[in-house]
Amino acid sequence: MGKTKKKNEKGPIPQAPLESSPQREDRPNPGSVAPENVDVTHPAPTSETEFVPLPPRSRFRRLLPDFVKVAVALAVIGLAVAIWIKPPLIQTSHPYVSYLFGGQTATDVKLYRPLAMPTRYYIEMPRPIANRYTWFAVDRRREVAALAEEPQHRFFGKRAIKRSDPLGLDLEFRKLDNSEWQVHFFDNAIVFSNAVLSVHLDIDNDNSNNGK
Repeated sequence: MGKTKKKNEKGPIPQAPLESSPQREDRPNPGSVAPENVDVTHPAPTSETEFVPLPPRSRFRRLLPDFVKVAVALAVIGLAVAIWIKPPLIQTSHPYVSYLFGGQTATDVKLYRPLAMPTRYYIEMPRPIANRYTWFAVDRRREVAALAEEPQHRFFGKRAIKRSDPLGLDLEFRKLDNSEWQVHFFDNAIVFSNAVLSVHLDIDNDNSNNGK
């Protein structure tokens, strides 16, 4: 009996199917720009920003604002000191001033107040009364009424006084025209008078409305 010969030839070994690698998607490179998409008018920004250096400022220009501030401050301080030493006379309408002379009452006087001195007044008569009374000075704080001289100082063209100058001749202790002066300081009025002249300051009213 013939033996059947087994075929030793082996067929091709089946191989596992290879996993197909995913196809690589063509992703645009962020650094590259397609020629058709290039914007000529707006070039792409570079990674490093270019700074244009500013010209250096001189030291004088940097300090100029400080110099201006210091100069203004010194000018203001100097002006305040000048006003304190030599205050100018500012014409005012308060209080209401009237005087009695020769049996008639009149209000044609000029009243001044030194700047930065709210309690002092200077009264200028329209003419020399009894050939001697032209200027009076009144200090409410010291309660003094005095016969004064015309202010001789000037501050930017205005009459001014010196704070250190004397007020004048104190009427309360002077005897003029053969009579003594009577000086009274009330809450709402100041009155000084002698046998020839009487001056009245009404604190509650002013000359702008004729004392009403």
